[in-house]
Amino acid sequence: MEKKERAKQRPGMYFSTQQKHTIVKAFLEGGKSKQAIWKEFTGSHRECGKILKFMRQLGYIDDSVKKKPISFYMKDKPSTNKLVELPEKDERDAEIRQLKLQLEDSQIREQAYLVMIELAERELKINIRKKSFTK
Repeated sequence: MEKKERAKQRPGMYFSTQQKHTIVKAFLEGGKSKQAIWKEFTGSHRECGKILKFMRQLGYIDDSVKKKPISFYMKDKPSTNKLVELPEKDERDAEIRQLKLQLEDSQIREQAYLVMIELAERELKINIRKKSFTK
């Protein structure tokens, strides 16, 4: 069996407390960005929030990350499965009655048009309806 080759990993960077203080003080003195200071001390282009982490560890910032319990978020989050709030029952009933009347009116209108077309085709011998073989 062949031995599986491991992916090459970057060597981990370890900083002593004194080195961390030096990096943080260089940042606090100002004049350079975090990336520039990080590149100066480590040679790496990516800082990835390490200077801020050092500042928290060493007490320069008392800004510990505070996580809230999940239940806190679940109470305030609206449910996506709920239906949209419907108007009051009386308003809904009135709207339903109005829609039923409109439906009846349109059905009566449709019947009247069909009768008019049938009479025109029969008595006046006018072809109004489209024949199935025409384009």
